[in-house]
Amino acid sequence: MPDFTIENHVQCAGMSAVFHEGGYEQTDVFYENRWPACTCAAYKFGKRTINFGGRMVPPFCKHIQAVHKTACQYHSMIDGAPEVEDVCPKCGGPLEAVRVAV
Repeated sequence: MPDFTIENHVQCAGMSAVFHEGGYEQTDVFYENRWPACTCAAYKFGKRTINFGGRMVPPFCKHIQAVHKTACQYHSMIDGAPEVEDVCPKCGGPLEAVRVAV
């Protein structure tokens, strides 16, 4: 198996924020191999994994889906480098540094 190369990127700070939707708390994290989580019963007691684009992932409840419709998901690896340092080009919010293994 080949070794990974570590690259430095930036993402919108909203990618690792805690949101409150419908009276429940969602942890919206898409880094460090973690998936979004919610405190609602549908997430906690729902199917343990679902097929999401060919990958088996934890379930997404309606609260997580609602957050994903409104939350900024800018990531420099996908969307390209920002023009202004420390400012998200999509929402104008702060950026945070992340390391990505490729």
